[in-house]
Amino acid sequence: MATPLLTDDLETYTSQYGTHGAIQRLQFIASQTVRKSLKVDATKLCLELLKRTQNYRGYTETYNSLKELHEGNEAGLPSLDQVWIDATQKQAGILKDLYEQDLHQAKASQTKDSIRTCHTQLTNLCLELGDYAAAEKYLAKSREYCTEPQAVFSTCMTIIKLRALQQQYADIQSFTSKAQNTPFKDDASRSKIYASFGLYYMTSGKYKDAATSFAQVKPLDLGVGFSDILGAQDVALYGVLCALGSLDRREVQSKLLDSSSFRECLESAPHIHELATDFCSCRYAACLSFLEKMKEPLSLDVHLHAQVAGLCEQIRSKVIVQYFAPFTSVSLHTMAEAFNTDVGSMQAEVAKLIAEGQLDAKIDSQRKILFLSHSDQRRSTYLNALRVSGEFLDSTHALILRMNLLKHDFGVHLVRQKK
Repeated sequence: MATPLLTDDLETYTSQYGTHGAIQRLQFIASQTVRKSLKVDATKLCLELLKRTQNYRGYTETYNSLKELHEGNEAGLPSLDQVWIDATQKQAGILKDLYEQDLHQAKASQTKDSIRTCHTQLTNLCLELGDYAAAEKYLAKSREYCTEPQAVFSTCMTIIKLRALQQQYADIQSFTSKAQNTPFKDDASRSKIYASFGLYYMTSGKYKDAATSFAQVKPLDLGVGFSDILGAQDVALYGVLCALGSLDRREVQSKLLDSSSFRECLESAPHIHELATDFCSCRYAACLSFLEKMKEPLSLDVHLHAQVAGLCEQIRSKVIVQYFAPFTSVSLHTMAEAFNTDVGSMQAEVAKLIAEGQLDAKIDSQRKILFLSHSDQRRSTYLNALRVSGEFLDSTHALILRMNLLKHDFGVHLVRQKK
């Protein structure tokens, strides 16, 4: 299988994203990786992408970071484009003054569409400058002047993008719900809504809801505008990992592998398709081996990194439980061989699952055998008989009481008042 994050080919990896999304991911990779060569490559590529925007401050900061990485060695260090910095800074100042003047005139004329357009211009300018907080501030003001459902939907999607770029996921659900409740919705809009819900649920640790949401996304409907948040490969990766951690094999097969819409996402990420296929085909050793290889690159994913450890542990636990499901007993040596680990570690993992109540079994530590826990059928039969007899006595007493009440005409009678 190929590596899901092409950190050795950053240009290919970032080509699926918009400029702002690619910059965010490169900055995150540069800040998190321990490999100096990867850190340098990510910073260099980020420097090139920043020149496609008007973010002169980000360009200067990134250049200083790159200079520190070279540790005084000027070889291979690109020159600082001071001319571009000065020209961009001047142009940004002129545009901001112009847009604010237009906004003042629009407020004087009290035309809602003009006011919203001016706020949108200022939002886009702040976005290009890398000032996402200021962009969201202007965008929030423009919401007050949205009259058409399409404008409301577009505003909600832009707020979601800004929150994702700032890694602030808490409010994504509320704005996605608002977008979902607008009358303006086509197939492309629904895919964006499902992808946004999936991102929120995944970052909140609600993996089953995330998998269900990602499974309904059609990659072609996301379009270029959503590429700053997620790409088709991200939908495939996030959807499969969340599904493996929360769904059983039949659900993964029916909701993901057999889904015509999600299959389009999997076609853009064949290594993820193979992972899901291994899980559904009970090739657990290959599945877990690939998951182990994925941990390092996945820890460099800006949206997924906080969930990697928990998700991989949850998937491994589910695989162990599913492996044992058809057996009444199985050797720990056999399990250790199937899961590419030693007997001691396998026993410790199984003991933990039993303690957590995920596995109904017991361990013969001397013979290294795992047995299914059989319930005491005799005891359960007696308890069931006592329960049924108790229910019979209660119902009989209730019937006798009702018959006596009716016999003695003891009850509450309604008296109708005469008009």
